[in-house]
Amino acid sequence: MKNSYVNLLIESLEDKIKVLDEIIKTDAEQADILKEPEIDLDELRENQEKIGELAGKLDKLNDGFESVYSKVRNELQDNMDLYRDEIKKMQELITVITDKSVKIEAEQSRNKSSAGRFFKDKRKELSDRRNAVQKINLYANQMHSVIPKGQADAAFLDKKK
Repeated sequence: MKNSYVNLLIESLEDKIKVLDEIIKTDAEQADILKEPEIDLDELRENQEKIGELAGKLDKLNDGFESVYSKVRNELQDNMDLYRDEIKKMQELITVITDKSVKIEAEQSRNKSSAGRFFKDKRKELSDRRNAVQKINLYANQMHSVIPKGQADAAFLDKKK
């Protein structure tokens, strides 16, 4: 009777592994995007959205697992000998899930650092451009204040030959 629930738990864990594999693949794609000299922000945004969708799937799988597990927890604990193989299988799957989760966290941390460096560099580049424009405007304003309008031609043109 409860065996179908136990099989459902195992299937849920296997599905979770598949989603984690997709996240690992998508994280690797993001790392490649961030390694490019000129990052395509649209491609980066699409990649982030895909990771978000996969995280949503993962949450649903977690919720489903917890819901089913709460129904069979007592049965599993009371009859560990009867479900020994299934419990062992679930433990193995949970170990795989944990390993993949750690790998994902590490890759996402590296990607976050890469993205942070990229955006820091872009902010600096923008700041440098803004400062250059301000300096040009300051110079132009100073030149206009030093040379009165009507005399600019006389100051720069020497009519002597």
